[in-house]
Amino acid sequence: MSTGNVAINADYSWDAGERARLLQSPSVDMAPQPRRLAGGTSPAGAVFIVVNAALGAGLLNFPAAFSAAGGVTAGISLQLVLLVFIISGLVILAYCADACSERTYQEVVRGVCGRTAGVICELLIAVYTFGTCIAFFIIIGDQLEKLLSAIMHISEASSIPWYADRKFTISLTGFLFVLPLSLPREISVQKYASFLSVLGTCYVTIIVLVRCIWRSSDNPSNDMPPSPSSWLAVFNAVPTICFGFQCHVSSVPVYGSLQHQDIKRWGYIVTVAMFIALCVYTGTGQDLH
Repeated sequence: MSTGNVAINADYSWDAGERARLLQSPSVDMAPQPRRLAGGTSPAGAVFIVVNAALGAGLLNFPAAFSAAGGVTAGISLQLVLLVFIISGLVILAYCADACSERTYQEVVRGVCGRTAGVICELLIAVYTFGTCIAFFIIIGDQLEKLLSAIMHISEASSIPWYADRKFTISLTGFLFVLPLSLPREISVQKYASFLSVLGTCYVTIIVLVRCIWRSSDNPSNDMPPSPSSWLAVFNAVPTICFGFQCHVSSVPVYGSLQHQDIKRWGYIVTVAMFIALCVYTGTGQDLH
């Protein structure tokens, strides 16, 4: 009899998960409980990281997007409609991260869609990250060049010292600021840098609004069109707005680093973050100079 039992059990390959489900008592509460991590990211820190991930080079294109959409009112309406899908996507990603028990975007794609999709996603993220870094370094180089020229009173005809050359300033900025922020494995360490970045972006937004309210003779008004020129122009504004709110790759690590990993709490966090981004984009989108 024992020999028969051994033979039957030997023909069946037991899975560890099936053993756990069979041994689990039916009286155990199966309702999902929010996971708590010691020393994780607070909700306020998560808001700033998500906002910082969303705000980027797309900020420069919002004046043209608002103009194509047909003005500030049409631009805000278009943003609100798209935010419904953007916030829903962020919440769905967090749900998938919980289901797969993963903490990065590419790992979630691998767990939900399979290994091939995961590899393709990793390659696309590498290309996307490389292109984003190039765009930001160009912007940093342009701003540092103007700043140093104003401080050192360098004219366009005069030669630029080696320490003010954009190649040197971009390399120095990358090694001193970008590289240290990229080395830590936990994204929670970026909450302080994200807070400063959001404050800087809000400062730019306030300056734009002040310029729009108090216009001078040297800064003539360039009013937005009262309506879009065509439906094609409105559709052309959609990719710009979607790109401006693109933070889905960073959202999964942020959710994985939360002190209290709960879908409902995450929904509140991304809603507040997207509202802040909406206010910033709406303010800067009015600058048509």
